[in-house]
Amino acid sequence: MNLAEVLQEQPSLKKLTAAARHGVPRKFVDELAQTLDISLRDLAPLLHASERNLRRYQPEQLLPADVSDRALNIARVFERALDVLDTPERAVQWLKKPNRALGEAPLALLATTFGAEQVLAILGRIEHGVFS
Repeated sequence: MNLAEVLQEQPSLKKLTAAARHGVPRKFVDELAQTLDISLRDLAPLLHASERNLRRYQPEQLLPADVSDRALNIARVFERALDVLDTPERAVQWLKKPNRALGEAPLALLATTFGAEQVLAILGRIEHGVFS
């Protein structure tokens, strides 16, 4: 599975679960960092991995399930932000900018499932016109 598939096809949770268990290639993480306009150094802590360990993988080499799960979760949140905010630029800007309702930038919360759920909830509020 590549990032474009996640963003365009909006796979089911079942497909995302299978992809996480199988592992995503390291290039998925590179594409995700590029899409979010952040460095691999900044993305690595959100994946609970070190930049050094991530760089040890070849582009086609599959990452462990836990790292793959977090990468797919971040991609899923970005896809939702893109859906709500209409453009990749606005979605990235929103993810990076501190949010009063969250107490910090949404991107910083994506290191955990619970943080991602908080970000998704705020995106739902924005979609429904509730000030967030």
